[in-house]
Amino acid sequence: MTQAGQASFDEALVDFAVTVFQEDGRWAVVPLPLHVAADLDLFTAAVRQQLSEGPILGLLGLGDEYFIALRLVGGRELLFISERSAAEEDAVARQVLERLGLEPEASSGSGPAGDEEIFADLGLDSFELRLACEQLLDERALRLTDLVAHLAGRIGFARQFTDCARPGYDTVDGY
Repeated sequence: MTQAGQASFDEALVDFAVTVFQEDGRWAVVPLPLHVAADLDLFTAAVRQQLSEGPILGLLGLGDEYFIALRLVGGRELLFISERSAAEEDAVARQVLERLGLEPEASSGSGPAGDEEIFADLGLDSFELRLACEQLLDERALRLTDLVAHLAGRIGFARQFTDCARPGYDTVDGY
């Protein structure tokens, strides 16, 4: 869906677009259509379609640069973006900052934004989440998908995430 003056969305920039949920007490990860990465409302609507007895998460990785995490808690949405400066170039990152009540233009600098406690009750505290985001900025050799697989491992769904986000890829380091 493009508007006048906007370039069309390049699905090749999507590293992963998944929804994560619990089914019979076990984590499951399923891919989302890549086009949902073009717009935060599309992404949110796609994640909302998933029913679960437990947490429902959406994870979106773009350009091997940053990721967006969405968590649905009742009627509320918790949002986190690993790199706020992505809003300078990417529409969906800009939409995340706007939804968080932050002005994209006023969000100069780098680093995460949003609810850093988004995964705290699932075993991933805000300190570790911030540290991982800093590593992504500092170590460009670190692949975004590998970093998110590590974070998923702290919560308990690394294998499922890796199988979905990188089919045929063998996990390393116990993720």
